[in-house]
Amino acid sequence: MDVAETLEEVPVDDIERVLSDHLLLMIILIVGLVILYVFTRRIMHFVVRRALEASAGEFEDGGVTAIELDKRSRTLESLATSLARAAIVGAIAFLVIGFFGLWSVLTGLALLLAALTLAGQSIVLDYMMGILIIVEGTYFEGDNVSAGDPAWGIAGTVEDVGLRSTTIRGPDGTVHSISNAEMRRVSNRTRIYSAAEVRVRGIREEDLDEVLETMNRIGEEMAADPRFADNIMEAPKVKFLGDPDDLGWSATMRGKVMASQRWTIGTEIRRRLNRAFLEGGIELNKRGVAPRVARSGGQPTPPYVAEPDDE
Repeated sequence: MDVAETLEEVPVDDIERVLSDHLLLMIILIVGLVILYVFTRRIMHFVVRRALEASAGEFEDGGVTAIELDKRSRTLESLATSLARAAIVGAIAFLVIGFFGLWSVLTGLALLLAALTLAGQSIVLDYMMGILIIVEGTYFEGDNVSAGDPAWGIAGTVEDVGLRSTTIRGPDGTVHSISNAEMRRVSNRTRIYSAAEVRVRGIREEDLDEVLETMNRIGEEMAADPRFADNIMEAPKVKFLGDPDDLGWSATMRGKVMASQRWTIGTEIRRRLNRAFLEGGIELNKRGVAPRVARSGGQPTPPYVAEPDDE
């Protein structure tokens, strides 16, 4: 029963009282919803954090670090806030429509929305893909990814993950907004961890054992250094000894590190190796020590070549 029917059933003298009662209720509800809208972000922050903290044990068993949890938290908070605010606005609109008995208008809007949905199926697909991205955890805010068709050359840091689109900022500051339906191929360079990898080339036969020993020693020193220990999940050590070529032997060392520190740690290893070789009188036929990042679970790649996202 709407307000109009209620007013018809009461005496004329009571109309003002009934209307006042309904207005008071409407004002209370709308003010309450507006307050809830204002504090939505804080509420979602509390709820999401508590939910993730409750599952912290499961995440730790899966190798998820505190930094990874923070990225997930920020992404989920942003999405939950947007959805909650949309629901609040819808609730306010529902109350207003119900108060004035405008259900026919609501029916017309629903039919219009259905027509727009059929006409814009690509938009519906964007939202469906957005839900899958969030549920599957393909990437979160703060991850470094390359996205879409490789020919696009889009790579950088994820700044926002929405239901309809994803925003990526490239190394040159360019902001790319990509519809989620186009995010069918995504390479995430910072999922849980990265691998700092350093390759030394041009090792002379007589220096091979000493170079390998030095590389492993530097890796252990890095893992024990308080400045880097918290960011190293696995001490860097020699993982691969390549076949000798015209310059000599080549050796590759690799270690698991926190994704956000991959370049810092790789650079420090490079600096320490260079100093150790100079102090030990080790000369390379062509000094080639270069830090780079190997994709999680990947195999050693060709010699380091700087990519746009490496800057």
